[in-house]
Amino acid sequence: MRIAGLKKEHFKLWNDLVASSEGSGFMQSWEWSEFKEAEGAKVERLGIFEGGKLIAGALVYRVETSLGVSPLAMPHGPVLPWSDPAKAEACFVLLKERLGALAAKTGSPLARLEPFITGLPPFLGPALRAPLDLVPTPTLLVPLAGSEEELLAAMTQKGRYNVRLAERKGVEVISSPGGDLTGEFHELFQLTCARHNFSGEPVGFFSRLLEALGPAGLARVYLATYQGMPAAASVAVFFGNRATYLYGGTSPFLKRTMAAYAMHWRVMRDARGRGCAFYDMYGVAPEDQPHHPYAKFSAFKARFGGSLARLAGAHDIYFYPQLAKTLVSRLEAKGAVR
Repeated sequence: MRIAGLKKEHFKLWNDLVASSEGSGFMQSWEWSEFKEAEGAKVERLGIFEGGKLIAGALVYRVETSLGVSPLAMPHGPVLPWSDPAKAEACFVLLKERLGALAAKTGSPLARLEPFITGLPPFLGPALRAPLDLVPTPTLLVPLAGSEEELLAAMTQKGRYNVRLAERKGVEVISSPGGDLTGEFHELFQLTCARHNFSGEPVGFFSRLLEALGPAGLARVYLATYQGMPAAASVAVFFGNRATYLYGGTSPFLKRTMAAYAMHWRVMRDARGRGCAFYDMYGVAPEDQPHHPYAKFSAFKARFGGSLARLAGAHDIYFYPQLAKTLVSRLEAKGAVR
């Protein structure tokens, strides 16, 4: 096996590998890395080859902080052959060596791993639990197998009722890979952030995201309207076997239309039509944390059915322990670890 930098010619091979990996997701896609570059991140694209075949690797992100250094972040990564523990470990040994060299070159004192798996294998035992996650855990995964009638039957009674109520009220849902709907989405997103005291991304963030992912069919904006008025909107990402509810917003003035139910039902049907196995609601509150920031949305999400997935979460490997501890504690104090 050998490890090497990936080039644009590896684009399809890499995306195919990531899409087929149960332990990865859209943040390891080539398009997402281009979006993050447009946002100012530095990206290292690393591939591990065996007999000329690409079998593993990682897209490694560095976002400079006010402290001048950054973790070597791998959200949804690294991409390893998790079903073959011996081979996964051999790949990780190669990757860790390259990450160590990258840490020495860039001054990054740690690497942050965050694969989409529920437990870490023994060879990742030395990794330390990071104080915050980029990929939310637990999350709610709604299975999309079966007919539309079966998907509705798997919802709670309240969920089914509200989907049908929105239909009776005449709520309409349209979607687009971006462009024309981005502004309307962002207005609803801002309203929702203000109601819940969240800080929200500017409209340019979403424009760049959709410019990078939309043309490849990996992201779409959904807008639910009632009598022509915007009532609910979301940005959904489609990659591999999952669709992901990434961002959303609703109008406080049209809550009784149940437009958000119609919108998510449309995303679920679209995802099912694309061959996705799950709709990832992208984070819910842990059951024992009623005051968690996600608690306000968790009951709503649960009405669509599904089950909790308790991911292993972000873990850190320290290359320079004292510097790493200082970086983590200072970023945590600034609320910048995520």
